[in-house]
Amino acid sequence: MGKQRRWPIAITCLALVTGCTGGGHAATPTARPASPSVPGSTPAVPGATATGRTTVSPDWRPVAGAKLAGNAALLDVAATGGRDAWAVGYKAGAEDEEGMPALERWDGTRWSEVPVDDEDVWHLVGVSAGGPDDVWAVGNGESPFATHYDGTRWTGFHPYGVAEDYLLADVAATGGHAWLVGRNLTQGVITEWTGQEFRNALRADGYFTAVTAKRGHVWAVGTDAPASEGGASGTPMIWHGTAVSGPLIRSWQRGRTPQIPGGVLRRVWMITPSDVWAVGAVSARADGSETPLVLHWDGGQWSRVEVPIPRGRLEGVTALAAGDVWISGVDADHSGQSLFLHFDGRTWTRSYGPLLRAEAEDQQYPTSDDIARTGIARVPGTSTLWSVGSVGEGDDEAPFILRRN
Repeated sequence: MGKQRRWPIAITCLALVTGCTGGGHAATPTARPASPSVPGSTPAVPGATATGRTTVSPDWRPVAGAKLAGNAALLDVAATGGRDAWAVGYKAGAEDEEGMPALERWDGTRWSEVPVDDEDVWHLVGVSAGGPDDVWAVGNGESPFATHYDGTRWTGFHPYGVAEDYLLADVAATGGHAWLVGRNLTQGVITEWTGQEFRNALRADGYFTAVTAKRGHVWAVGTDAPASEGGASGTPMIWHGTAVSGPLIRSWQRGRTPQIPGGVLRRVWMITPSDVWAVGAVSARADGSETPLVLHWDGGQWSRVEVPIPRGRLEGVTALAAGDVWISGVDADHSGQSLFLHFDGRTWTRSYGPLLRAEAEDQQYPTSDDIARTGIARVPGTSTLWSVGSVGEGDDEAPFILRRN
């Protein structure tokens, strides 16, 4: 397989433009405050344009990352404490080049780059931390790649050997185990690291994009559409793995989700086994437009949750507590700034990061000033959040890192 092939992965990017200041936009309280599935609403922002600036939340501040070579993007972030966070993505990429993996670490003072010792890896796409000495990252290249940090050093693996027909999308680390999700040419796959080896856990029609896990529970999400169709013909797919006794996952069941044609879930977060959030977007085949998608599990059923953004996509979710849920994404009406949605158990509030690039008449691509991808992670035991992503595309993209204290 040549290195000119582009993997079907959306990618994300920083050149800050002075923005406005202000707070978030609160949604109207719901009729039933305890239920997150009741729609909310929000006032429009006067004078806002598709890529122009809107009110910037002063809570979200840019933080300098490591200097990555060439065109670069950060795709995911995880944290275990105030002095320990990890971000992954790629560098030295271009329209006709796959690029090289990028791995950064926050030590409480600064972000610095950590080398990835595998020349056949092009991108790192997911990272998860079960603790300071249990960090996993996954990516793709000549064949899928996974790497584990034990607190001292990184050890690399190729879970499927030299197979080139697999792609990894995400990983969840918990209790010394890791759950890897992605697809092959025909099905979605869930693979478990048992602590000693990789084993097949589940194969399902469609493909998986994200996974979350805690002791005795695993949730994997994606779409039941064939991977070759990009999700447009499918509906949201969720599988739940549970332990019958002890910590080992022995039973898998597909969740009964609302039938939403074109719906693809991109991230999932479990607060408790009866409080799970999944986010993504619904694509319209005709014009390629997207509408946000949020599903919530209350222990009995999955319900669609309306959020105060009519157009756009959602790409990250995390929670500080049951009544403190955060989602990151892109609002199509303000696509030059990262979107953040917060649910406090009663209402939704939206806020925006800084404008990263001003629209220019001679910019390389129409979307050079647009956010391409966002991700979000909480810092355990604190109210601090990290968000990473990228702005631009192709030969004109750059990573960004934001922090909310």
